[in-house]
Amino acid sequence: MRAHLLQAVMRVYSRVGFDGSAVIEDVVKEADVSRGTFYKYFESLEQAVAELGLDLALEMTEGILSVYDVLDDPVLRTATGFQMFLLRAKLEPEWGAFIAHIGLLSGDNLFANKIQDDLRLGVETGDYVVESIEIATDLLMGAKIEAILRIIAGGRDTAYVRTMSSMVLRSFGVSPTKADKTVLKAFNRLAVEAPGKIGWWRPVE
Repeated sequence: MRAHLLQAVMRVYSRVGFDGSAVIEDVVKEADVSRGTFYKYFESLEQAVAELGLDLALEMTEGILSVYDVLDDPVLRTATGFQMFLLRAKLEPEWGAFIAHIGLLSGDNLFANKIQDDLRLGVETGDYVVESIEIATDLLMGAKIEAILRIIAGGRDTAYVRTMSSMVLRSFGVSPTKADKTVLKAFNRLAVEAPGKIGWWRPVE
């Protein structure tokens, strides 16, 4: 029931937006349960939203660990992690809308820390040329949020995902040829590795 309620929260927020207009009544109606049932699991809508955000972060972390943390090449790691978020938004627009607005892609969190580690490693290996790790992280996070918003709005295919990923790598000093090749390698690797390791993955074209 908790999972059912949280799915209703995601659907409500993806539909009505994040301007504060959503209320518990929207969620219980969406879930087809009573207010009493909702309050058995959550004290408030804010608590439900926070718990959903935590669940989504933990779920995405598991996916990252299975196909991303096993990589040593900083450029391939960046290309893989970036595309994972955009491709999931394409597969699950409600998920994309929720994480783009709830703040999971901003601030000091696991995702930002991993990006910073990859950037530092890339600078050490000579793959990246950036004046500031912090600013480069902001650039990548900002591009990720904007790309997710455009994907969930519709009309963005996997070519858009790959092009955006390549442009991010180029902004870090990677040559266009290497950026394109690495992004394609990461994309093809995900197509092979992800089906058996990531629960939310579905074939993308």
